[in-house]
Amino acid sequence: MNSEEDEFRRIEREALRQAARDEDDDIQVYAKPWVGLTIEEINKIMDDEIGFNSCWGPEESFARAIEAKLKERNT
Repeated sequence: MNSEEDEFRRIEREALRQAARDEDDDIQVYAKPWVGLTIEEINKIMDDEIGFNSCWGPEESFARAIEAKLKERNT
């Protein structure tokens, strides 16, 4: 094979690859799965934002309610 034939085959292969990419109309969009907050993360946020002596109870359910609304909007 001479270099002209090699160049022709290279161009042909590239054209076939491009045609295959152009015909691929089944492109998938992959979304990351929802990952909620751990109890440790909620505790840290509460400690950072509310303070160490905060009452435990409604804060966790408040955090979970916000998390649920965000999940609903983003999935």
